[in-house]
Amino acid sequence: MTLIVGWLACDQRGPCSAYIASDSRISDNRNCYDNSQKVFALKNTPDILGYCGETLFTYEILARLTNICDSGMLLSSDMDYQERSEIIFSEIQKAHKAYKLNKSVIRIYHIGRNSKRIFDASLYAWNGKEWKNSKIETHYNKSIKLFSDGSGKNEFEKCFLDFKDGNNEGTSRNYFHCFCDILKDSKDKHTGGVPQLVGLYNGNKFNGMYHGTIIDGQAYYQALKIENCYEMSDVRWYNENFEICDWSTKQRQIGAMIQPISKKATP
Repeated sequence: MTLIVGWLACDQRGPCSAYIASDSRISDNRNCYDNSQKVFALKNTPDILGYCGETLFTYEILARLTNICDSGMLLSSDMDYQERSEIIFSEIQKAHKAYKLNKSVIRIYHIGRNSKRIFDASLYAWNGKEWKNSKIETHYNKSIKLFSDGSGKNEFEKCFLDFKDGNNEGTSRNYFHCFCDILKDSKDKHTGGVPQLVGLYNGNKFNGMYHGTIIDGQAYYQALKIENCYEMSDVRWYNENFEICDWSTKQRQIGAMIQPISKKATP
């Protein structure tokens, strides 16, 4: 399984961004692999996706759809969210009809920006017998969690009870701080690896974006460790404090907003 969390960030004007964070572990009952991509960002349309549950089919179809869409096929920039959502859901269903390896549960989360420059979200779920497309409420004027799922969900929800009333109450960064805190010492054997993050922003010029993460001074991108030989300056990098970082120094970027680390509320 996994731990996946999506949240909406709001400022005084309303919703300004949305994020999906995931761990990087896939596992069976014996072994695990901690470098698996679980979140996806479409570069030509304002859409981000992530999944939990069955791995083989779900990774394959999301990677394929991302490549097709990034090549300028299937979706166009003048489509509204509802049309893009219906096309993505239809393509997933069609591909799954030919998949005979297993009938394991699949849960795919999709956040997109609509023509009114606000966010919509959906859950595409296979329960072992049928597919269902469910709308997720996004019409909020404060930063809020949109969903959490996977085998690590209960641990996240319990941990966030300690975070939500702390010093960062009501902030978007609170969700990422809690997420990173769990990954450092998760009790769930199916949750692990480093956090991976995709984001979506309010402005029309922004489509889906992959973000890099700086964890303990090491850079990761789409769950893979990135060494200094790579040129990654065009990527937005975040540390565990949810601060924008400089790729070359691995430190908070000059001028970037300081994001005080969340402190758990004391009883």
